[in-house]
Amino acid sequence: MEVMITVVIVAILASVAYPSYVEYVARGHRTQLKVQMLAAQQWMERRYSERHAYDDASIPANAGNGFSNQTFATSPPPGEGDARYELKIDLNDDKSGYVLTAQRMGTMASDRCGSPTVDNHGVKSIVQDSVRGGPYEGDLAKAVADCWR
Repeated sequence: MEVMITVVIVAILASVAYPSYVEYVARGHRTQLKVQMLAAQQWMERRYSERHAYDDASIPANAGNGFSNQTFATSPPPGEGDARYELKIDLNDDKSGYVLTAQRMGTMASDRCGSPTVDNHGVKSIVQDSVRGGPYEGDLAKAVADCWR
């Protein structure tokens, strides 16, 4: 009987601790993503200062120096574990601006914080559809405030 009580207590503690642990790990992955996105922004701004447009940032991967061949194009960088995010760049029509989007994958595919974005002005957001069905559905401002802190 005492063993059963001990097992029940351990199970209750585990059921409370495990979600906290999972969120703690996910928060670490999101922090690493923010570093990668900042590196991508810096790369884009260097390209802009050299060429006065972002137009060559979407060079195909086989070109060697395109966005998708940079170490920041995935989070974590190549060689540091399985990719959890893949960064994509979308240029606006006149190539004078961009939106950088982190697409979730792997262990972060169902992260409650969705797919974060940042544009060339530094405006941070989250893809609206990526928080559908989660705790931030309908409240994108709260998702940005909680997940981009």
